Amino acid sequence: MKKLIISGCLTLISVLGLNAQMSEGHISYTIDATTDNPEMQMAIGMMQGSTMEVYFKDKQTRSEMKMGSMMTVTTITNESNKEFLMLMSGMMGNTAVRSSIDEVEKESGDRPELEVTMTDETKEISGYLCKKAIVTVEGMESVFWCTDQIAVAKGGQSYFNDQIPGYPMQFEINNQGLKMTLTVVNVEEKLDKKKAAELFKMEIPSGYKEMTMEELGQMGM
Repeated sequence: MKKLIISGCLTLISVLGLNAQMSEGHISYTIDATTDNPEMQMAIGMMQGSTMEVYFKDKQTRSEMKMGSMMTVTTITNESNKEFLMLMSGMMGNTAVRSSIDEVEKESGDRPELEVTMTDETKEISGYLCKKAIVTVEGMESVFWCTDQIAVAKGGQSYFNDQIPGYPMQFEINNQGLKMTLTVVNVEEKLDKKKAAELFKMEIPSGYKEMTMEELGQMGM
């Protein structure tokens, strides 16, 4: 009888473990940029060494997109209180935008709808089983490989979309003839408490000029 109880408990733990989602951690991406447009070749050169880092915990998400030598865009969001902060640094100086997730999503409400087609294809990326999704936007297809083993708050984060199920371990961004493929190369399942407190601070660093979302849009960004 004891053996049956122990066996049952081990089976339950195993099932729970398989279904558990990682909800805290640090994910690192490499970025490969390509283009068929000769006018974009200079941009490709400047994109060398591009990376993205994603930190997440307790409905808080921080993404740091380093676009080669051009600029770095850091987006910090908190879905619990709807706070949003974006920091941009690079050739055009240092700019900060403080807003709310609701306002940001309202501003981007006129984006074209996505058509998402899930397939039966799977592959493993950095130890996580991923399913292939084909995402079509205005006739242009992109491939996403997503896992359901990682849960990240996506609200206000422009690189992620709730219409695409799961967390993207590899995905494509197509913009004006420039194609960027982001691939996860490292996953850490915990954050240092002291580091996390700093990562998700909603404070604008010194040396940054604060702007509104509307002003940013007027600059074509």
